Amino acid sequence: MPVDHILRSLGYKFLSSLGEGSFSTVKLYSSQRHRCNVAIKIIDREKAPRDFVRKFMPRELSILGQVKHDHIVNMHEIIEMPGRRVGIVMEAAAKDLYQKIIEVNRIPEVQSKTLFSQIVSAVNYLHQTDIVHRDLKCENILLTAQEQVKITDFGFARRCQDPSELSRAFCGTVGYCPPEVMMRRPYDPKKYDIWSLGVTLFCMLTGQLPFDETSYFRLLGLQQKPLVYPDDVAVGEPCRDFIGTLLQVDPSKRSTIQEVAEHQWLKN
Repeated sequence: MPVDHILRSLGYKFLSSLGEGSFSTVKLYSSQRHRCNVAIKIIDREKAPRDFVRKFMPRELSILGQVKHDHIVNMHEIIEMPGRRVGIVMEAAAKDLYQKIIEVNRIPEVQSKTLFSQIVSAVNYLHQTDIVHRDLKCENILLTAQEQVKITDFGFARRCQDPSELSRAFCGTVGYCPPEVMMRRPYDPKKYDIWSLGVTLFCMLTGQLPFDETSYFRLLGLQQKPLVYPDDVAVGEPCRDFIGTLLQVDPSKRSTIQEVAEHQWLKN
């Protein structure tokens, strides 16, 4: 039976498609039960890699069922469907941060600070509860119609209770991965998230990634190079210094999420 027919029988009315991957789709529905529009991520276990079905998907569902924060997407329910398909029903948003950057080219520093403080609040909550995201990027940061942040896509998230425990899984998105992950070295997953935050803030302010292919290869040699900002972008020195604390090549020198949340630039 088609997915839309199953969901219609449960009170969901299809509105539009939001995105599609190799083994999952995300669609927008109106919901009688929840009395609002919802985004439903439909995963086909038959098409998904075995490692994802066995390890990553159960983690994602468990973590989404546990976390409660104003700036993390809320999961309403999980729907098991025929054909080894599962639907994750979540609150809907107006757009993602990447789409906003495309629309406006770049986000002014004052507005970026407001949005980024919401992102940091959510990541601080995750790290305090020993959860790491490992795929923070503009596409995984949703915005409501009121421009409230909602972090989503916990497919690579995991629990990390022992501070000395290192991760070995190469996961995430290349443009947002720290050098130690690109080099396939065991890494501190919380420091992974911090690097991704730095890339995200740089993208918000400039409309582009901080490293092109050439400069990223220099990073893989663990050479700390000054960040290059476009000439026509107005980013103050305090903000540039702040981003520098996030994009430290040496993870031991990279800020913790508590230091990020308490940084003077963010608090001002």
